[in-house]
Amino acid sequence: MRKRGTVLVLTLMFLSVTGAALAHASLRLAIIRHGYSLSEKTRRFRELEEEHRKLRLELSLLRSPARIEQVAHEKLGVRRPDPQEIRVVTRTVRPPVAQLTRRRPK
Repeated sequence: MRKRGTVLVLTLMFLSVTGAALAHASLRLAIIRHGYSLSEKTRRFRELEEEHRKLRLELSLLRSPARIEQVAHEKLGVRRPDPQEIRVVTRTVRPPVAQLTRRRPK
């Protein structure tokens, strides 16, 4: 009987150690997978930051007054007027409609 109890204890110890080793290996594998995932997301974040920086630079170039003037001239045919072509238009103040109608004397 004693031999049977010893075999049972050794088997339980072996299974316990094997189970602990498998659990440890599983956790290590999960940590490694998360590390790779984090590394990939960090790389993608840096790529997107760089693309965002380039797009902001391109936007500032597209909004520059010199470029807008160039596009207006080349593609739309807009040109600066000669000083003789400039006419100043003043705004005249009109009286309200009630004052425009004349009252007839009774």
